[in-house]
Amino acid sequence: MPSHLVAQFKELTGLEPTHYIRVPGRVNLIGEHTDYNGLPVMPMAIERQVRLLVAPRTDQRVEVYNTVKRYEPRTFTISPQIAPYATGDWGNYVKAGVQGIVTEALESGKALNDIRGFSALIDSSLPAAAGLSSSSALVVASALAELTVNGWSFDREKLAEQMAAAEQYVGTMGGGMDQAVILLAQAGSALKIDFFPLRITHVNLPPAYRVVICNSMIRAPKTAEARLLYNRLPIECRIATAVLARALSDRGVDQSVVRISEIVSALSPDQVLEEAEKLFGDAHWTQQQVADYLGITSQEVAARYMRLIDGATLPTPPEGFPLLRRIRHVITEGQRVEKSVKALSAGDALRFGELMNASHASCRDDYGISCPALDELVGVARSAGAVGARLTGAGFGGCTVNLVHEDKVESFVETVIDRYYGGYLKKNHPELYSGLQTRGFDDVVIVGAPQQGAEIQPLNS
Repeated sequence: MPSHLVAQFKELTGLEPTHYIRVPGRVNLIGEHTDYNGLPVMPMAIERQVRLLVAPRTDQRVEVYNTVKRYEPRTFTISPQIAPYATGDWGNYVKAGVQGIVTEALESGKALNDIRGFSALIDSSLPAAAGLSSSSALVVASALAELTVNGWSFDREKLAEQMAAAEQYVGTMGGGMDQAVILLAQAGSALKIDFFPLRITHVNLPPAYRVVICNSMIRAPKTAEARLLYNRLPIECRIATAVLARALSDRGVDQSVVRISEIVSALSPDQVLEEAEKLFGDAHWTQQQVADYLGITSQEVAARYMRLIDGATLPTPPEGFPLLRRIRHVITEGQRVEKSVKALSAGDALRFGELMNASHASCRDDYGISCPALDELVGVARSAGAVGARLTGAGFGGCTVNLVHEDKVESFVETVIDRYYGGYLKKNHPELYSGLQTRGFDDVVIVGAPQQGAEIQPLNS
């Protein structure tokens, strides 16, 4: 633990830190937007991380400081329902983690007055809004701080599921991938994660290849408009699932299913895709069409399927719902994860690269989460020698993940810096490029290997 952070912690809080908490970010190698649909993903933990110095308090206050000045200090009091800050405030990720632990503690019979708060200094090497799970890392780190200062033991798999639910506090309707890999990763391997229930399989990457993460510099914050775009996708999947379940009720599919994975398990991926193509066609379904098919009113469709976490209703897209495209991406992406595990188990890096490339096309064309900068960066990466390149994370900006042979990493990085950052970004987003000229490229092009999950280290006083 760097001594300057310890000194800064003491100066800010007047306390001696008792624990050091390290929580990694993650990059998803393949399996985008499948987790909340109940289908598998394959991420790995990365070296970039959130670090916390923590000390317990004698009261129920939580005070957090950040080494980045634009993130101003935040202080709040523990309660059964911790009120959020304004939408987009970084402190809400701290509150989300703490609220998740407090809720569980109260439900297990602990008294509110016995729950202690903490003081923390947060330092992060994870770029924000880049699709590397900086937000989930902060949620998990805050939860670990609350658990640690209260002396509570925890099961990592159970905590991963709790934190997936807890992050809904900030208004995003994601799945459980981020929290699972952050807590359960092991150095040297990626994870294949299955859901409902959570199951982990360690997957070795080809030893002669490196994972290179490239930041498009287009920010993908899960706030305001971006959050609405992000949350529209799970809603469209819920609607598609309901319509498909109704259509397949005579094939043994329960009409009460809520995730695509439940339909896939009742039939097969290919059978479900075939039925979806017949049912949905290429047309966008209107809200009224959905209502008519389900035998309910348009208002009931909104109430059952279009509710956001904050209680508001998703505005009806004027162009309708592209249900076939959404279903097709989710099912084929789940298949690509399974095929990737087989390819990697056989040491077939080229096949894995092909699956990564197909994943990007599906994310772009069927799920609509790419953008011009990401498409350009993927194209440059492939021409620079990546055997596989795709967007990673929620989309709408952020990073790409690339599989590159170790002999080509140096030339790959040089080509990407020259052609994407010095070419495309400089021409189309000069305001983003100008900062890189002074900061350098170490934070935007990251050569990585799978890292260990979150760790808590007691400090000697």
